[in-house]
Amino acid sequence: MTAILRRPVPRFCVWAAILIGVAAATAAAGLAWWLIALVELVAWAVVTLVERALWRASLAPARAFPAPAQPVQLAPAVEAVRVLEPGAAAAPGEPEPEPAAAPSRRLARQPKAGPPAPAIGGRVRWNVWSLEKLAREHPEAEELEFMAMSLRDFADADGHLPAGFDPLVRESFGDLLPG
Repeated sequence: MTAILRRPVPRFCVWAAILIGVAAATAAAGLAWWLIALVELVAWAVVTLVERALWRASLAPARAFPAPAQPVQLAPAVEAVRVLEPGAAAAPGEPEPEPAAAPSRRLARQPKAGPPAPAIGGRVRWNVWSLEKLAREHPEAEELEFMAMSLRDFADADGHLPAGFDPLVRESFGDLLPG
């Protein structure tokens, strides 16, 4: 019975059958109309309370996750950072500081566009950054830039699309692709 009450359609049928059964039983008992209505109202209130309890039980988490056996060790925080003036040398034993880069207007760092990855099964794995660069070089095909941007969602960390995208890229970019 509890398995039936977990699904909404069979549960509705059970509640409807109960309410119809109560109305039929009170009518068969020969009760007055107002008494039938009162008993039906009480049956409806009971069904509503049971339905609400089942609904609240379905909202509760199924089961809590157990606590980890060992505490999680976090990396130590950096206590101090030494800033070197331009042209100053680092102390012996310290790594050389990286030169400061010029500020960039782009929000996301994009790797350099490269050639497509090697073919897999006769299909090429295209680099999404190369496709974006190619689309920017041909402003007359504005929709290609939007397409290349939407292909980012399917690229791996290096910017390569899966080999299954080869036909789509070839059809969309056509003559713009390198030989």
